[in-house]
Amino acid sequence: MKLASRVGQVTPSLTLAIAAKAKAMKADGIDVCSFSAGEPDFDTPAHIKAASKQALDEGKTKYGPAAGEPKLRAAIANKLRHQNNLNYDTQNVIVTNGGKQSLFNLMLALIEVGDEVIIPAPYWLSYPEMVKLAGGKPVIVPTDATQGYKITPAQLRSSITPQTKLFILNSPSNPTGMVLYSGRAKSLGGSSGRARIFWWFLTKFTRKFGTMGLNTLVLGK
Repeated sequence: MKLASRVGQVTPSLTLAIAAKAKAMKADGIDVCSFSAGEPDFDTPAHIKAASKQALDEGKTKYGPAAGEPKLRAAIANKLRHQNNLNYDTQNVIVTNGGKQSLFNLMLALIEVGDEVIIPAPYWLSYPEMVKLAGGKPVIVPTDATQGYKITPAQLRSSITPQTKLFILNSPSNPTGMVLYSGRAKSLGGSSGRARIFWWFLTKFTRKFGTMGLNTLVLGK
């Protein structure tokens, strides 16, 4: 059986390749510090293990709501309202199995064949691959240390075409650690002019949710 052509368009994960190499070196007795997969150097905290065991003991092993547990969705919406001044209700929040699944679902929902997605570089390796799987075209905009790895308004303006559908911003950036503050974000917003672009502004918050790494996603423009 022949695989779909889209499979050949996807580049294998360099992150996993580096992780596999690091594990092989460790198996050979080499002292290696791996900067590949984003995994903590400690085991799952005891209270999370206990909560998981409690859920199993209470029979919480059936299909859950498609959009996520209502209490968790309500807590996230409350956090967004009170800490981020984003007026979202519980019905506007969906909980996924991770950031990658959430982004891929949204790309499949928004991107048509030939749509362009602007991605500042350096970038998380999965962004372009998800765009390609959805039928879109990644438009990579290079940045460097001299500009703090921040895309400039001029770079954004020159990258916009009639085919532009999405612009992805990640703060703090993976992998550079760049943080985009409100002033630069507003100037970038003005740079898009009247172009009808969906903005994905991605950031992580963990303070109110313990060790859960949750993504806030804001669509604008």
